[in-house]
Amino acid sequence: MRSLGLTNCRNCVLVPVLLAAVIAVGCVAEGQNRKPIAVPNDLQPNLVTIATYPLLDNDNNAYPDTIPIVFYLWDNPYPLPMWADGDMRFELRDSEQRLIAEWDVSASVLDSSRRRDQVGASHVLTLDIRDATTDVLPVTKARLSAFFLGKDGAVAKTPRPLDIQIGA
Repeated sequence: MRSLGLTNCRNCVLVPVLLAAVIAVGCVAEGQNRKPIAVPNDLQPNLVTIATYPLLDNDNNAYPDTIPIVFYLWDNPYPLPMWADGDMRFELRDSEQRLIAEWDVSASVLDSSRRRDQVGASHVLTLDIRDATTDVLPVTKARLSAFFLGKDGAVAKTPRPLDIQIGA
């Protein structure tokens, strides 16, 4: 039986470690040479995108009542989301476009909902169905849309409402 020498074992460990170090240094050096994207001064939102987290049942009646959302304002085609001063309106409609609930969000609430996430400038809110109607609803495929009205007159909306399931 042939024994592996300590030198051979060290090489097995040393080569991957050195390779990883070289790759990591190369990545850091490359990232340091990039210049940040210049943000134009005249951006005005013209597009809203929405994402939801799993709906919550805060009153424990087996019917979801709270819609946690994150949304982004964009000046399409600028590649990064932005913050802007203004008011929002969210509408939840059924598949036949009947209004189930609507929420108006003031500029001050919108301002306090600002966050920065992996995508960029975002807003995080919760929409409570019970603010507009009961949460005791049959299972319904609903569509959530958003409208932004900026203090400077800018108007933005969701190009396609977001499908979510409400009720139980």
